[in-house]
Amino acid sequence: MLSSTVLDGIRTHHLAASDESPPVTTLIDAVAAALSAPDAETLTALHDRLAEYRALDVADDLIKELRALDHPAEDLRALARWLAEHGTRRNAVALGIVMLGMAGDARDQELLLLLGALEDLTLYAVVALANSQPDQEQAIHRLAQRVDGWGRIHTVERLRGTQDPGIKSWLLRGGFRNRILNEYLAHLAATTGDLYTALLAPEVDDELLHGAAGILDALVALPGPCSDIRHYADALPCLARFGELIASAPLNLTLIDTAGRLKNLLKEPPPEHDWPEADISRLLGQYAALLARPDWSRHVRSALDQPTGESNFRLALMCSEAVGIDAYPHVVSRLRRPPHDQYVWYWAATHTPEPEYTTLVRLAGQVLPLDEIAVGPDPERIIGSSDGEGALDLVLSYIGDAGVAEADVLPLIRTALRGQGTRLRRIGFHVLNRLYGQDLPTGPRAWVSEAAAIEPYDELRANFIDLLERTKSADEK
Repeated sequence: MLSSTVLDGIRTHHLAASDESPPVTTLIDAVAAALSAPDAETLTALHDRLAEYRALDVADDLIKELRALDHPAEDLRALARWLAEHGTRRNAVALGIVMLGMAGDARDQELLLLLGALEDLTLYAVVALANSQPDQEQAIHRLAQRVDGWGRIHTVERLRGTQDPGIKSWLLRGGFRNRILNEYLAHLAATTGDLYTALLAPEVDDELLHGAAGILDALVALPGPCSDIRHYADALPCLARFGELIASAPLNLTLIDTAGRLKNLLKEPPPEHDWPEADISRLLGQYAALLARPDWSRHVRSALDQPTGESNFRLALMCSEAVGIDAYPHVVSRLRRPPHDQYVWYWAATHTPEPEYTTLVRLAGQVLPLDEIAVGPDPERIIGSSDGEGALDLVLSYIGDAGVAEADVLPLIRTALRGQGTRLRRIGFHVLNRLYGQDLPTGPRAWVSEAAAIEPYDELRANFIDLLERTKSADEK
């Protein structure tokens, strides 16, 4: 039934309906009028009336009321298609899709797939497909392949428990991936797709092996938003089989990275697990032996030494600790060259030894495009739009004034106060405040005064002014 499916799906992802749904009596009157005389005037009136209501709030009651109308199903289908095809406002189109789920049939699959590719409409479309299509699993699978983000999550969740071999294979080879969090669908893929059995096949293709790596990565990302490795009954045998397969697979950074994550999980098993200690110990030894292989270490080091290929460098950096490589010298070398990869700067900011803080801050001042970062506030942006601003954010956030020479950190602070994103300006203020407090020197005081004059956010502007006032009072004393 449509209603609970729609509402439960939305609520699962924190887009809850209003506590009080608006009445649908006037909507039903408009629907009845359009069914009786589907001319331009009544159709437009219905469209505009539907557009006034949040689709989620009225979908349940609308379907209940429509079932009570004594009108031919084909007329309702034609009306629903008109709304879905010709609607110009989201709620009217969404409710047209809801109605098409009730009255539509196989002829409407392509339209539902087309509209469902829009993320705002995916949930309505997938429910309509489930309610109207004779081959609902295949229809939902077709939509799932067209969407990403929440749209992928909504559609794949409705494939849970499928026995279709093609869909199960797709789930394991990438159907779980989405731009929100793979954790939302990893457990479903592992269970519905029967990951362990698939890995037991005599021949496991690269796509399946890399899909397994992605699923296991997501399952061990604890804590997560849903079921994880603790809730996967085949966890231990699956880890053992995956380890056997990657031992003989071509050298690959993604697989090495996953092996490192699995070893870390086994070193510190998740709370409330029910795994036998002997099995954990055996698996830990298996993965420790893999990560100690000299050819794995050489492969990672080779990627760290490459002068180009940012994505490979980033992945090698993720692998470095697991295979026993000190990546710090490689990172310092990479930071000297654009583009300014924020992950590499994050790694540097969080792994730089304290005696080297000044070196990193000085390097940031030398290589980051400070003039390009200091473009002034953009009221629409919390995070700046450039990679350079992101890198500066990381250096100041994690190191800031921690024993760093003023001459090295002040240019970074001055740039931060002129940054595009609110976050960077706020960080610059806090670092400056910690560094000087009310003993603010003349130069930085002028920077704060300039920042206050153009700051679009009241709270941050008040912080600037308060610092200036405290400095002024201290001078008077």
